[in-house]
Amino acid sequence: MSNERQTTVAPDAYLSAIEADRTALDQRARQPAWLAPALGAVTATWVATGDTARSDGTSPWFFLFIVAMGLVLVATRSTGVKLKGIGTRGWVAYLALVAVGLLLYSAGLALFSLDLDWWVAVPAVLMFGATVAAVRVVDASARRSLHRDR
Repeated sequence: MSNERQTTVAPDAYLSAIEADRTALDQRARQPAWLAPALGAVTATWVATGDTARSDGTSPWFFLFIVAMGLVLVATRSTGVKLKGIGTRGWVAYLALVAVGLLLYSAGLALFSLDLDWWVAVPAVLMFGATVAAVRVVDASARRSLHRDR
């Protein structure tokens, strides 16, 4: 007698079921469409209001940071999926966004100091575009890591 069980399901069927589950999880983990433009608007506002302090001498950057974190939290909760990594490509996009953001923020401050207030819209629009692109790359990289984690 043999202790081995007879399987009626082919091993390929199990692999197909696992792949279908990964595809469903990939679709569920996709960030909401409003997240990238909303974060782009927050970062563009940060660049555009770089030199505008309130009457008490404080800057609005901390409030914008809280708004951005709130947007990310709401988006993560709406998907119900917390991805554990963003992959190398995602980290490169994130670090590039930080570098571009600091460069555009500095350009905005320089334009303010030269009394070219209306020209600050140019780095703000560029920051919006860079943020939207980076958020989409980070999202795609995080979802791609689902398929690599086997």
